[in-house]
Amino acid sequence: MLDRNENAPQTRRVYRTVAACTFCGLLFVLFALLFLPDKEFSETEKRALAQFPELRFETISNGKAEESIEAYVQDQMPLRNFWVGVCACFGRMTGQNGTDGVYDAADGYLIRTPAEENARNLGSNLRTLTAFAEKANVPAYLMVVPQTGYVLEEKLPKNHAPYTDDVLFDEIAQKTDGVYTTVDLRNVFRDRRDEMQIFYRTDHHWTSDGAFLAANAFLQAAGKPALTRSQFSAEAVEGFFGTTHSRAALWFKKPDVMELWTAKDAALTVEITDLGTGETKTQTDPFFRVHLAEYDRYPVYLDGNHSLTHIVNDAVTDGTLLLVKDSFGNTLATELLAAYHEIWMVDLRYYRTAAVSDLLEKGVDTLLVNYSLDDLVNDQNIIWLK
Repeated sequence: MLDRNENAPQTRRVYRTVAACTFCGLLFVLFALLFLPDKEFSETEKRALAQFPELRFETISNGKAEESIEAYVQDQMPLRNFWVGVCACFGRMTGQNGTDGVYDAADGYLIRTPAEENARNLGSNLRTLTAFAEKANVPAYLMVVPQTGYVLEEKLPKNHAPYTDDVLFDEIAQKTDGVYTTVDLRNVFRDRRDEMQIFYRTDHHWTSDGAFLAANAFLQAAGKPALTRSQFSAEAVEGFFGTTHSRAALWFKKPDVMELWTAKDAALTVEITDLGTGETKTQTDPFFRVHLAEYDRYPVYLDGNHSLTHIVNDAVTDGTLLLVKDSFGNTLATELLAAYHEIWMVDLRYYRTAAVSDLLEKGVDTLLVNYSLDDLVNDQNIIWLK
């Protein structure tokens, strides 16, 4: 009978051979990957990747070259998405929830941590907005989007930082009182959060349902008839991953379903202008469907963020709205267009070479400022509103 010990040396040789081949194979793959061309943009992380820096005596002597090379190596690492995901999962398992600015919450939600407090910047932004509304001399409305974590607090992990929306909303209302009519969405959203999905699970923006609630809250404050669901047809688009998914790097999360709400009886002209380049694009659909073939699909709403967007709906006979907004306004405008003949939409991150007040001469009868709470507190571009 053959003794098992007689097979031991042969078994060990097989194991060593397999291990050596595996190791050499991994080295070969990694070596080959090092010769792949550098990537300029990460679709999953939605950001530009560091490129190899230009080495100069000045940057070498002050240490900036070393920092740039370190960033380059990190961003161009072979199999980067895999390793980023591994690190994110490891951090989550070891209790580091929220370290990348995102909480891994219940029901598949990835929720931004509370906005950083910046009382000085908020005060400056509110003074700028107030001065503009006083100059505009038309009915002015301020609609701030509460944070997802404030509205969906029950979905947050047990240990989380406090959301100070109530304190900030009170301060905003107090400092703009008499100039703006505040459209308060806190209870509007909290009262309906169990009936519908107001925010995306993998993105910080509101869904079309959330934007619809906000649109009607604004129209009610402005004394205009409410919109109805029957005025829109909804098209479902599956497979959407948003900004919180990119930041958290928890790649195993399920995607969201976007809905594109088309106003049934609208007769539209949508003109988008980039003031910096002077380029203009025009179409009759508020949805730029070319973006549905991209990883980042949110720009399907009015082609994303641009200096100036002009929407005309000839099916509506009156009403000209000036909408000053961050990216939340893109979805909002695709629904408000059913209530206004004309919408001028401005994004102050790109509107630099002209005065927004010049648009008031276009027959504007209503001003709406729509920002997320985070952006209203921390945005550095509202100062350009003149």
